[in-house]
Amino acid sequence: MSKLGILPPDTRTPEDLLRGEREENERIAGEAVQDRFAPEGAIHDNLRNYRVRLGFTKQQMAEILGVTPRTYYAYEEGHRAVPTPAIAHLAILTGGDLNEIILGRPAPRSGRAAQVAIDEAIVVLRFLAVKYPDMSMEDRYKVARLHALEDLDGLPRMHPDIIRDFVKIVTRCKLHPEDLPAPPFHEDYGDDQEGWERDMAEWQRIVDEDFPTGEKND
Repeated sequence: MSKLGILPPDTRTPEDLLRGEREENERIAGEAVQDRFAPEGAIHDNLRNYRVRLGFTKQQMAEILGVTPRTYYAYEEGHRAVPTPAIAHLAILTGGDLNEIILGRPAPRSGRAAQVAIDEAIVVLRFLAVKYPDMSMEDRYKVARLHALEDLDGLPRMHPDIIRDFVKIVTRCKLHPEDLPAPPFHEDYGDDQEGWERDMAEWQRIVDEDFPTGEKND
């Protein structure tokens, strides 16, 4: 501004004005994307906040993830990276949103995407009710959540075999006893008696959990 309070002439060309406007719009759009999708904090902080929101203790979270309490404490303190499979496992078992655990808030979804997810979940639940009438509602919801979260890389999402695969993941051999592996063969272990006993105990644990009465479904 001159001493007389008169603005100097704008020497920018129309192309300069358009470029400046475009750059400003891109900056504003970039900030909007950052505000919408950027993490609200470090993943270990988000993990802690997620646990607190669920009302779980650190010991309970360690049990859910299948790790030692010491390992889980290291996750929350940021001393160890949280493995991606562990995050997915936590989301499936707690019915949470992966983005909430990773970013600290649920991911925004378009109305169309949400409707498709709801429609698919209804179909999956109906399929389970017909094909697996003895399955608990808790397990049905776990299957539906796993189905919704999984990226099938182009496979037909609603194919019965795909849904059955998720059933096997959630219920292991309980509803598909034909998939129960054979017990460890002692002769395969040679002199490793300790290894055979360990694997045999794990096999027996699966049998006891999936078939508490000792009877397999036909």
